[in-house]
Amino acid sequence: MVFEHTYCRTCLRCCRNTEMILLRCDLERIEGLGYRCDDFAELRDSFIRLRNVDGRCIFLDESSGSCRIYDARPLGCRIYPLIYDEDTGIRFDSECPLASYWMFNCSELVKGINELMYFLRRLEIEYGYKVNWSLFYSSKKRLLRSCTNSEPQTS
Repeated sequence: MVFEHTYCRTCLRCCRNTEMILLRCDLERIEGLGYRCDDFAELRDSFIRLRNVDGRCIFLDESSGSCRIYDARPLGCRIYPLIYDEDTGIRFDSECPLASYWMFNCSELVKGINELMYFLRRLEIEYGYKVNWSLFYSSKKRLLRSCTNSEPQTS
């Protein structure tokens, strides 16, 4: 898995008002845990997405501050905060407090980009989504050029 950090298990910002799109493999994996698709997913804006309850992901257990299906969570959750923006391409979501942290781990970034590419290809196949691959590759190149494996210098 990519972008694993202990802080993520306590922040939970990405679990609130989620717009997470689910792939067929996500649905099957979660159903394999005994959950019914109708209980955790809904059709919104032409995509099957994780359901929100009271402004949070259906799988977020706020009393324990954890995801009930963490090891089986959807691919989009696994690669977050790396996202594909139709205007700018690949970027880190500024909503994530650790977004800039990941720029200092090039191997994680490369793995994340590869997972994002797989995710986008599945969106094309399963939903007919059109990815601007030229934008994808140019933004990939930009991100990788700016990646560094050293911590920023503080003055």
